[in-house]
Amino acid sequence: MPQFEFVNVGQPGDEKKQSSKIRRHVMKDIVASGLSSSSRAQPEQVLVPNPLEECKLGDIVFPLQIDEEQRKLARHLFADARSSYHPFLLPWLSIGLSDAAAWYITLANAVVFRNMKPGDAKPEFNTNTEAMKWYTLSLQSISKRLADPRERTEGLIGAITGFICHDTSTGNFTRQQIHLQGLKRLVDDIGGIDEIINPALRHDLTGASYRNTLPYFGVPKGSLTDIDTRNDTIYFKMLLDSWDKSCPYLGDIHSALKATAAVASYVNQHCHAFKFWTEDMTAARLLAPALHEVLSLEGRALPSQPSDSEYSGTAAREAFRRSLLIFLASLKAKFGVAKFELKRHLHDFRQIPKIPHVDWALIPELNLWAHAIAALEEESDQRSWHVSAIVSIMESAEFTSSQQALDVVRGIIWVEDLFVEKVETLCHEIDSLLASRTIHWLSKTSISPRLTELIDTPNERG
Repeated sequence: MPQFEFVNVGQPGDEKKQSSKIRRHVMKDIVASGLSSSSRAQPEQVLVPNPLEECKLGDIVFPLQIDEEQRKLARHLFADARSSYHPFLLPWLSIGLSDAAAWYITLANAVVFRNMKPGDAKPEFNTNTEAMKWYTLSLQSISKRLADPRERTEGLIGAITGFICHDTSTGNFTRQQIHLQGLKRLVDDIGGIDEIINPALRHDLTGASYRNTLPYFGVPKGSLTDIDTRNDTIYFKMLLDSWDKSCPYLGDIHSALKATAAVASYVNQHCHAFKFWTEDMTAARLLAPALHEVLSLEGRALPSQPSDSEYSGTAAREAFRRSLLIFLASLKAKFGVAKFELKRHLHDFRQIPKIPHVDWALIPELNLWAHAIAALEEESDQRSWHVSAIVSIMESAEFTSSQQALDVVRGIIWVEDLFVEKVETLCHEIDSLLASRTIHWLSKTSISPRLTELIDTPNERG
């Protein structure tokens, strides 16, 4: 959990004596303090009162003088945060309490969340007059300060993060990209990303994943990059080593595959711990390196001729890349975070099995894994192409049951908690198609030529 040094205020007005001290530190190591890591020194303490604890509202140092209207919203916000899990709320509150514009956007979000029912999609601010008021105040503050180079501070960056966060949570990735581009210019002006740790980097990866583009920023500081996979990935690494002879031109995706396998290994080792799936900062630090690896891969055009030696391998590479993005988006959703990008990747992957003349048996185990991951996350009426590709690979490998195929898939990149409820349905569909193909093959090879001819010829009588 993040480390806090709580500020005690003995008398009304004392909070002003502490406020400058607080704001000098509040933005530091917000993300990096989410989990302790044996490979890193302990992060410095963040000086901010924890509003999620049962404390007096008067003990919290706000970035501006608040009135009764704001107090009511603050009470609701902190009470709701204590009673319900909201991903990334704790680090955001640290930012919201560090800057006036960030506090205004926090209030706008509080109004929106107060009016939402469980399961509702988050609406835009302009659907609510009160939320729009706070949003406008935040926007005015940001616009004024952007015009003054002296105001280009960490607090301003935190406020802009609030807009990016809102765009991500509503699925407005066109506007999110505009805000990210502006943030990138601002961060570069103050010395680059190494000068600040900011949750916007998580939204950068989500937006890049949705758009299938390069991220604007590097891997967020404090990410989990050294994961002990124990013996979980031995079989998988053996498969990758075998590529050196059959598909040497696929070497550039090795790193992304290994990074994602490490994520799966970490989850499998820790997911049974109490409240693991609500450790939002663990999710951010864990998923970021793998996502960055996948999204940083160059696009590669499919050769025009199926006879090209790289034709099937290039199609497989895109299947692997998309499946990694599907897997990571599904894992993120398991942590309770919105998954707008998942539908996008499923839609794009749906086109891959339709590519003509691809030899999916070129790298059978990895192709089996890629199509299985997509099929498990796909809606039932959209799985037929995936199942057909899976069965074709199984036939080339002489597999006779879905269980054999899933045993291979589980040995590559797998999280049982993610797929346990979906496996049975997929296995049933695979075995059904496999059985029907076997019956058809037997009917074509076992009966007389004349009977085969009658079966294949339409009945002229109708």
